[in-house]
This record gives sequence, C-alpha cells and structure tokens, in this order.
Amino acid sequence: MKFPAFLISFAFLFSAHAGNVTFKLNMAGFAGFETPEVNGTFNGWCGNCNAMSDPDGDNIWEVTVDIPDGPIQYKFSFDNWAGEEELSYETQCIATDGTFHNRTLNVSGDMVLDMVCWGLCSDCLVPDDDIWVLNWSEEFEGNALDTDTWSHEFGSHGWGNNELQMYTSSPNNLEVSNGTLKITAREENVGGADYTSARIRTLGKMEFLYGKIEARIKVPLGQGIWPAFWMMGANFEEVGWPHCGEMDVMEHVNNEPLTNSAIHWFNGFGHTYETKTAPLEAEEWNVYGADWDEEGVTYLINDQPYFHFPFSLNDNTQPIFTQPFFLLLNVAVGGNWPGSPDFTTAFPAVMEVDYIRIFEKSGLSAGTDDRPEIRLFPVPTTAVLNVEFGESIAERSIAIFDVNGRQVRSAKAPGSQVSLHVSNLSPGTYFLGVLTAGGEERRFKFMKQ
Repeated sequence: MKFPAFLISFAFLFSAHAGNVTFKLNMAGFAGFETPEVNGTFNGWCGNCNAMSDPDGDNIWEVTVDIPDGPIQYKFSFDNWAGEEELSYETQCIATDGTFHNRTLNVSGDMVLDMVCWGLCSDCLVPDDDIWVLNWSEEFEGNALDTDTWSHEFGSHGWGNNELQMYTSSPNNLEVSNGTLKITAREENVGGADYTSARIRTLGKMEFLYGKIEARIKVPLGQGIWPAFWMMGANFEEVGWPHCGEMDVMEHVNNEPLTNSAIHWFNGFGHTYETKTAPLEAEEWNVYGADWDEEGVTYLINDQPYFHFPFSLNDNTQPIFTQPFFLLLNVAVGGNWPGSPDFTTAFPAVMEVDYIRIFEKSGLSAGTDDRPEIRLFPVPTTAVLNVEFGESIAERSIAIFDVNGRQVRSAKAPGSQVSLHVSNLSPGTYFLGVLTAGGEERRFKFMKQ
C-alpha cells in the first residue's frame, strides 16, 4: 500500500527520535550475583530485559539500549530484581517516585554514559590505604560469654518493630564454643512468645569513639529471620532513641543476596534514616565493617566501601555521631521488615560470629610505607600480650610504657613473635614501643584488663 507524500512527511515530523545509550556499571568488590541489569521507565521496569555483560572479566558491566529521546528514570538491579540499588535522596542523580529513588537521564541521541558504581551517584568509593592498628578485639575464645564486656537483654515486647521473639540468656539461644559466638533463634513457646533468641550489648562496659570496626559473621537465612550487628550512642539511657543515634553495620533479612547498612538519628523534628544495600554471597562468611571518624561513616563489605554518610550540623548528625557508641548483636524473628516466618523457614537459625575488631589509624600509609605489619593480640589482654612481626630482626627491642610515658617492661625480640607477661600490670591503657636496629621507633596502643 502506498501513502501520499504529504502523509509520509507528516508522520516523519512526529516520529520519536531515539539514541543508542551505553550504560556502564562497576561491580568490583561485590559478589553473590550473576547478571546486573538496567531497568527504567524506558522498558517498563521489566526486570532482566536489559541484562548487562562483562566480556573482559574486569567487573565493569555494560549494555547498550535503544531509548527514545527525552527524560527517563532508571536504576540498576541484578538477577531479575533479586536485588536493587538503594540510592540517597540527597544526591543529584535522583528523582523520587513515590517511595523509590531512581537515577535520571535526558536522552538526546547516541550517548555513552560515564561509569558509575553500585548504589552511588557520586564518585566511586575506593578502599583507603591507611595502615590500621588493632585497638580492641573480641575473639570469642573459651566457652562462655565475657560478661565484663557483654550483657544480655530480655523480653518479648516487640522491640519497636513488632518482632515475635523472646530474648533470653539461655545456652539454647547463645553459646561461645570453638572460637565463635553462636546466637540461635528457635521455634519454641516461652513467656507467651512463639520464638526465642538472644540479644547482647556492651553498654556501660565497652564503648568507643571512632575507628574502623570489623566483624566476621555468617548469617542464617530464612523467611522472617533478621540478624544484625549494630551500634547505638552510649547516651541511650539518658536521651532515648533516636536521639542517641544508631549505626547499623549489618542487617540481613529473609533470603536476600544483599547486606543492608543504615544510619538512624533525630533530625530536630523526628526520626529519619539513610540506608544502602550491597550484593554478597549471604550464605558464606563475610566481614562487615564501618570506618567511623568525626567527618562521617563509611560502610564496607569484605573491605569494599559501598556507603558513605557525612555528618553535618545541617541535619543534626554531627552532634549525635561524634560521641561514644556501644555494640549490639542479635537475631530477631519476624517484625515489620522481614515479615513472619512461614513453612519454608528452617529452625534453629544460627548467626555465628568469629570476631569483632576495632582498629585506629597509625598515621602511616600503606601506599608509601613498606615496613612489615606488626600485630598485637589479644587486645585487650589480661595476662599475656603476643607481638607478631612480619620478619625476624636480631637487633629489635621492645618496651611497654604507661600513659605517663614511664617504661614498665622491656625485652629483646629477635624472632618473628614474642610473648610478654603483663598479668601484674594494673588495668588501663599502655603503649608498646618497637625499636629497630636503625633507631626507628613505632608505637601501638593496647588495653590491659
């Protein structure tokens, strides 16, 4: 069939132009996914319609899509919406559609977009090159919880989230054995609750201000299961929540291939929060971390940063998050976020914690400093402080100083490791000085209990 020339011209004038848009996504440092995809208003948010590929194996995923000219919203997901980006509402690339935050783009012909990183509108976050010194650790040695550091919380009142468990101190719900802490959620009726679990905290016993904190954890999976490793302001009992602030290093819900981190605070009017997710192999051991200083907090998974939150006077975070915090570990069952367990949920559900470690910056840079790492353990110590060196040097000597600079111990350390007996030192803060044959001294802080 032929059409008059004027109709053809009219149709041409009103046909939509389109462009080949190339998206690039950096997934370096993340695991637990097969294929990222780009979804948006241009494809009806259809899931895996625009799967990305990584032919070079460099973790830079790409896809080119034919998109009509004009404004669009989009975001990255993976494995047909098994996980999706959590984007900050404060950043420039965001358009808010209901409760969702999406990236925005105005398509105008062929476009090759700059590479972006998962969940970030600003520049990609890269691991720092600072050398960190261990300042405190909980290695979960022995066969009992250290009650000088931890205390139990109790109750089945929902904990503000309509949770279903009763928290207990029963060995059925918490034990320390074979070098790990195990918090176990069980399906059993106690005190009118249908489930039991444990929740512990360091409030009033171990509180800290700034540093890099890491915990190696294996989380349980299952509908309605909600394990967490988190921190709250040490002034919690005086000012309450959310005025005390909360930093969630790790929360995991149900069977998601994602870890969640968040920050909660009182902004002067009420509770508000920011949250981000990152893909991971949830069923494996992972190291969950946070790098916290007076400027802000950066959350990490297996040493890969994925969420940086800056503190500011404008949103009232600076006065809240520049004070000491304490630690919490728990496994919740049910609640507003994960929903209730169902017939697929396997009990008992066990969260296993290998260690928690807090580091402070040494002032040295791994990028310019090639001296061997020196490791102190256990920290804090009660009887013996072990010092491990990267190499043996016959002339090396070490000394322990108290907070007033007085030397209280000294020894030669020609091997790659030395053990110092400190049981008769008073509890408190001490410094270990390591003197090399060349006259260079390095100092490390440790706690004696």
